[in-house]
This record gives sequence, structure tokens and C-alpha cells, in this order.
Amino acid sequence: MSTKNNLLIAAACAVAVAAGAGIYLLRPGAGAGGGAGDSPVIGAQPAAPNEAVPAGIQLTDLDGKAYTLDDFKGKLVIVNFWATWCTPCLHEIPVLSAMQTRYGAKGFQLVGPAVDDLEEVKRAAPGLKFTYPVAVGEPEDMLDLMSKLGNDQGGLPFSVVIGPDGKVLERQLGEYSEVELVALIEKHLPK
Repeated sequence: MSTKNNLLIAAACAVAVAAGAGIYLLRPGAGAGGGAGDSPVIGAQPAAPNEAVPAGIQLTDLDGKAYTLDDFKGKLVIVNFWATWCTPCLHEIPVLSAMQTRYGAKGFQLVGPAVDDLEEVKRAAPGLKFTYPVAVGEPEDMLDLMSKLGNDQGGLPFSVVIGPDGKVLERQLGEYSEVELVALIEKHLPK
């Protein structure tokens, strides 16, 4: 066999090993320690049975009006954390706004806490055409709130789905597709 063929075979083997290592490291639950919880799991994760939303979560909208998640009790609520610099977040917002428009009168409520600088959010919000309340605050406070709601890694977008009874139904790290949202909302809308 020629040296050129040996180099091609060696290169192909190196690529195969690297691809296998990447797949292994990116699998759910993989991370530096190899244990569950070491790296974020992208996608929907069911909540623990009867998991309640932490009490006393207060939010402030772009106009400075304070409200709590308890204000939406009796509705299906999705709390969707986002930022102006997060491309997947910006991609997801039109779909979320369409869901709020489509299902808002049927007992559905979206809330969008921004993990971002207040001035950046105020500048971006008109162009994003939100149909649901945007919550603002110090980014550190929003990261703390995300952690309280189950996202210790700080990845965005991050959503928490809360049933009409105030119990957490699921968490999603990463974008929801329109198909996923329609199925989720129609399954859990108040009867």
C-alpha cells in the first residue's frame, strides 16, 4: 500500500474516532463527570409528579408593572426565558406570539422573562411584536429565577410549562417547534 493510501486510512480513522467521541459526549446525561446532570439536556423534560412552582415569584413588565405567576392561576402558562442576543430565542418568539394569539382566549398565557440588559430589551421589543408580557430585571436576577425554575446551566431559550393547577408540567431547554407547542397547549388547556 502506498504512503498516500495509509495517510487517507489514518485520516478516516481519526475522523471516525472524533465523530464517535462527539456523539458519546453529546448524549443526554453525558458531561465531564459522565454522570446525569453534568451537561444540559436539550428538549422537553417532564417535571416531578405534583411539582409546585416556587412561591412568591414576582416579575416586572416593560412598563414597570409588577405581577406574580400566581396571577395566572387557572391558566396554562409557559414561562419562556429569552435574550436579544440569543438567535434560537429570536427564532422562537414569532411562534410563541402566534400561540398566545391563537390560544389566549382559551386559557393560555405566555410570559417572557428577558435575561438581558433592560435597554436592549426595550430597544428590541417593538420589532419582535410580542403578544404576551415581557418581564425584565437585572440579568443576574433572571438567571437566579431560571435556576429556581429548574435551569441551573443558564441555557436559552428555556421554558417552564405550568398547568392550570399551578403544578410544573415540563421544562424545555431549546426551542419549541410550532407542532410541539400546538400539541402541548391543546393537551393541557383548562377544561
